[in-house]
Amino acid sequence: MKARFYIVAWSLIVTLSCMQRGLAQTITTESLLNDMVDFERLTRLSKETYKAVQYSSYDRRSTKPTDNFWFANEDGFGNEPIPGFEKVLKQPDANGIGEYLICDIRKPGAILRLWTAQITGKIRLFLDDMTSPVFEGDAQDFFWKAIEKLSDTPVQIDYVNTFRQFDAVYLPIPFARGCRIEWIGDIKETHFYHVGLRVYDSNVKVETFNVKEIPKYVQKLEEINRILRNPKDGVSNKKRIIQTKEISVPVASTKELFNITGQQAVEYFSIKLKANNPENALRKSLLKICFDDSSVPQIHAPIGDFFGAAPGLNPYQSLPFSVETDGTMTCRFVMPFKNAARIEIENNSDENITVSGGLGTTDYKWEDGKSMHFRARWKINHELTATNINAGDNRASDILYLMASGQGRIVGAAAYLYNPSNVPTPWGSWWGEGDEKIYVDQDTFPSFFGTGSEDYFNYSWSSAKIFSFPYCGQPRNDGPGNRGYVSNFRWHILDDIPFKDKIAFFMELGHHGNVPRFSYGRMVCLYASPELIDDYQKITIDDLRDISYRPWTPEAYLGSAGFRFIQAEMFIVENKTIKVENGSLWSEGSIVMWTPAKTAEKLKFMINSDKAGDKTNIGFTLAHSPNGGTMAIFINGMPVKFDGKETVNLFEPNQQILENHFSESIQLLKGNNEIIFESRDTEMGKKIGIDFVWMREK
Repeated sequence: MKARFYIVAWSLIVTLSCMQRGLAQTITTESLLNDMVDFERLTRLSKETYKAVQYSSYDRRSTKPTDNFWFANEDGFGNEPIPGFEKVLKQPDANGIGEYLICDIRKPGAILRLWTAQITGKIRLFLDDMTSPVFEGDAQDFFWKAIEKLSDTPVQIDYVNTFRQFDAVYLPIPFARGCRIEWIGDIKETHFYHVGLRVYDSNVKVETFNVKEIPKYVQKLEEINRILRNPKDGVSNKKRIIQTKEISVPVASTKELFNITGQQAVEYFSIKLKANNPENALRKSLLKICFDDSSVPQIHAPIGDFFGAAPGLNPYQSLPFSVETDGTMTCRFVMPFKNAARIEIENNSDENITVSGGLGTTDYKWEDGKSMHFRARWKINHELTATNINAGDNRASDILYLMASGQGRIVGAAAYLYNPSNVPTPWGSWWGEGDEKIYVDQDTFPSFFGTGSEDYFNYSWSSAKIFSFPYCGQPRNDGPGNRGYVSNFRWHILDDIPFKDKIAFFMELGHHGNVPRFSYGRMVCLYASPELIDDYQKITIDDLRDISYRPWTPEAYLGSAGFRFIQAEMFIVENKTIKVENGSLWSEGSIVMWTPAKTAEKLKFMINSDKAGDKTNIGFTLAHSPNGGTMAIFINGMPVKFDGKETVNLFEPNQQILENHFSESIQLLKGNNEIIFESRDTEMGKKIGIDFVWMREK
């Protein structure tokens, strides 16, 4: 009996030991690359405990909310009052070149995200106890070209738009014992930076990144690259049960779309809404999802906002969410549940709507104490006054995105704004000078303190472009500049933000001007233990206001200072191919729309200048749309480049927006100047929309 007992006991010990070794998986470059597209990983508390942190060039005068400098904005432009680094390592020499510490971590971890808007100087990267740097070279190359610069051999991978997403690069660089990054440069010059990392507990095993081993990861890099480009390729190989359903939802009613029982996970969820006014209906119809009979919905948001591109239908593609041109909106976040999931649609619009849905569910083993529900928390503030962050009177404000107590991880955030500024340039209409501030667990100072809202969303310099990438995007920006309705998103897939007991997520609202009647909507996506308590508030009818557009007239301020604006209706006469069209996006409510009837057709008109000038720039604010045309522009008989190009292309694939186009330096005549737009389209029916002209005679 004793011998048999010892054999059984030894077998149990060996089994448990093997299980322990399985749990203590070594973190490698390859395992972190897998994390870039692994949604199921996010549903469970991590086996390897880590904290997400960010080092940035934030204004070091910001120390606590009660200080006068809590909203200070000198965060990388150069020559800031306090160097935007952890430490000054070497004071500037006679040429102004000093050495500065970005971070010095003495634990296992991994660099996950690098971002810069612009940075001069050089970077030195040391991993573990190495006395020679893994990288030493141009700082901007480090932040934007890390994949090719951190390899001993050329990497033949097109990583633009996948690993590099606008101005951020996602490339895991693990280290076993430490990471030290130094900047060498002139503190008077531009040096914006973010470095996002995981810092693991000391007992976690990590295999340090090796520049000589990049070739062995090429196949994995290519695999992840393919999935990032084509998110549908990233779904699991599990057997999926597909359901489809269409329901009618009358005004002021709530209808059930799906009701699922059993231990499963939603792996795919799509909605398509039909309404006469889809823009309003998508904001005023709520998606409510309750997992495991929760009395409070874990997901509670306007339908359009939940899918990341509100207001209205603004097609885009990202890894977890996409919106198609036919109006189909898809979520690929994995949503597990132990017993049941109920999906409802609540119609608060003024019309009956039809909703069709698709649902894909797979097997999932719910683990008590480890598995988490997916949550989406949405809120909005109307009638705010966005104030000038640079006015020096500290009138910016912290906007609350999420406050929660319990265990979980943040996996994304989106902002839905109405910015009724009259300034038609980014420098003047920019709403996002404010920084993200994310407190994790016992933080008394944020683990994430950023350098501007657009920097958090991975872009820079208040770009007014429409764009989307696997983890970030701006699918709506009415323009010109950053005025009108704007939506931004960022998904934290590789760089999720886990928390053990609490999280507080704020974003400063700091504007270039003072703009009343500003609306700020936002949503945070997270996974949370069932016991987590958050700042959930029931969405009110007042929250779900109609999508309305305030009339506007361009204003000369900051980037538009010194210009006068002439509405196109003042100098272009209607005829068979030219119509004045009314619309809420256009300045003063109307736009001149020219539809050339043939290739090389010309539209001629006169612009009056108060005086002659040989170094003058002229600007046009034009409509971009799916049927936008292409043209060349001539002034006083001479071809003129606009935006450095010989032709102006007004094609925007999915929506109507306004953009500014400026000429090279030209010579204007005093009095009338002849302007010719010449169509360069071979396909008829293309449109050229002219809203207004910019004039500043020098």
